[in-house]
Amino acid sequence: MSVTDLQKRTAQAIVNIFETGKALGDYGRVTFVEGDKGELTYGRSQATLASGSLAALIASYCQTPGATLAVALSPFLPALTARDSTLNLNMGLRGALHDAGADPVMRHCQDVFFDTRYWEPALKSAQALSL
Repeated sequence: MSVTDLQKRTAQAIVNIFETGKALGDYGRVTFVEGDKGELTYGRSQATLASGSLAALIASYCQTPGATLAVALSPFLPALTARDSTLNLNMGLRGALHDAGADPVMRHCQDVFFDTRYWEPALKSAQALSL
């Protein structure tokens, strides 16, 4: 089974609307809701502190040439990797994440990250189920 580009973009828009309220997502969206098991969430499809996906996304961004906020975000990598819940209310991190959302490098990193980590495995599962 193959999926057209329109079908892929439609499915991703549904997820993005659920996660950020916007069909194209919100690359700079930083959210923390007390009691949410995901803890601090970020980006187009909301990578989470608790799952480790936020650390993986930020590590990828910081390693990408041209990442304009890598210097601001890289000091947070050890705490992100440790899934340190004190980051939930760290306004320095939250501000840097928000600002990074405007960087075309971050947008590209998020697109690749969410495709690789979520879209491709979901598509493979759907194909295995003949959906």
